[in-house]
Amino acid sequence: MPTNGALDDRYAFAERMRLQIASRYGGATVEVDGDRFRLRVTGPGVETSLPLAPLHQACTRDPANAPGLIASFVASVEKQLTSPDPAGLSTSRLLWCVRNAASIAEMARAADLMSVRVGATMVGFIAEALPGSIMRGVPRQEWEAAGLNDDAVRAVADVNTERHFERLVGRIRRADRVPSDGWRVAGDPLFQGSILLVPAVLEALRTLAGGDVLLGAPDRGVAYVLAAGLPAAARFDRRVRREWREAMNPCSSEVLVYDGESVRTAPRPARKAGTLVLPWLME
Repeated sequence: MPTNGALDDRYAFAERMRLQIASRYGGATVEVDGDRFRLRVTGPGVETSLPLAPLHQACTRDPANAPGLIASFVASVEKQLTSPDPAGLSTSRLLWCVRNAASIAEMARAADLMSVRVGATMVGFIAEALPGSIMRGVPRQEWEAAGLNDDAVRAVADVNTERHFERLVGRIRRADRVPSDGWRVAGDPLFQGSILLVPAVLEALRTLAGGDVLLGAPDRGVAYVLAAGLPAAARFDRRVRREWREAMNPCSSEVLVYDGESVRTAPRPARKAGTLVLPWLME
C-alpha cells in the first residue's frame, strides 16, 4: 500500500501535469482523477483520459531524463485534443464502444451520440478509433456533414466491430475445452467490452460452452465469460464486482447473460440468510 509520502508525490506529479496540459492547450478542460492516477481531458468533440502511472514510473527510474519525458508526453496530447474535420471522417475507424451510462453522460455532446442499451448500466455507442489507443464518441452532426445517415453508420459500425474481433472468434472456435473458472478476455484497452455487441463472438462462446454464458465487463479493457451451467456461476457476480472495484478503468459491475437470442441483465444471486441473533425481534 502506498505511503502518505508516495501518495503526496503522486498527487503533486498529477497536478504538475494538469497545469502543463492546461497551459499548453487552452481550449481543453483538464481535471485530475486522483483515484485512478490519470488526467481527464475534454475539448471540442473530444473526450479522453491520460494515465499517468507509466510516465511517473519512467520519471522515477530516470530522473535525469524526466524533463524530456514530460515534454514528449505533453506534446503527444495535441493530436488527441484536435477535433477531426467532419468532412474527413473515416468510416473505416467507426466501431461500437461499450461503457457505463454514467461515464457516457459526462461526455461532451453525449446527447448527439448514436447509442444502444446493452444492459441495465451498460450502453454501446458509435466511436472512432484514433491512433495512440484513443477513442472518441462521434456526434451525429459529423456523419451527417459527411453525407451519411444513421442506418449507414450503424451498418458500418456493425461490420467494423465484427471484423475487429475476427481473430477472437477464430480462437474461440479452435478452443478444445471449457475452463471451470471461465475465460478472461483482454488485450484491447478501449473496445474489449464491445464483444457484447458482436453476435459472432457471443454465438461462438455459447457453442463452446454448450449453453448460456454469463458475461461481465468490469474494466474497459477486460471481459469475463463463464458457462452459466458451471458451479462457478454462483460466484461470478462477486468476481465481476471485485474486478470492477479494483479496475484501472472501471466499466460496469453488472453481469449479463447471453441465451442465444439476446444479451440481457442477469438476476443477482439471492443472498443467503445470515444467522438470526435475536429472533424475538421478528415477533
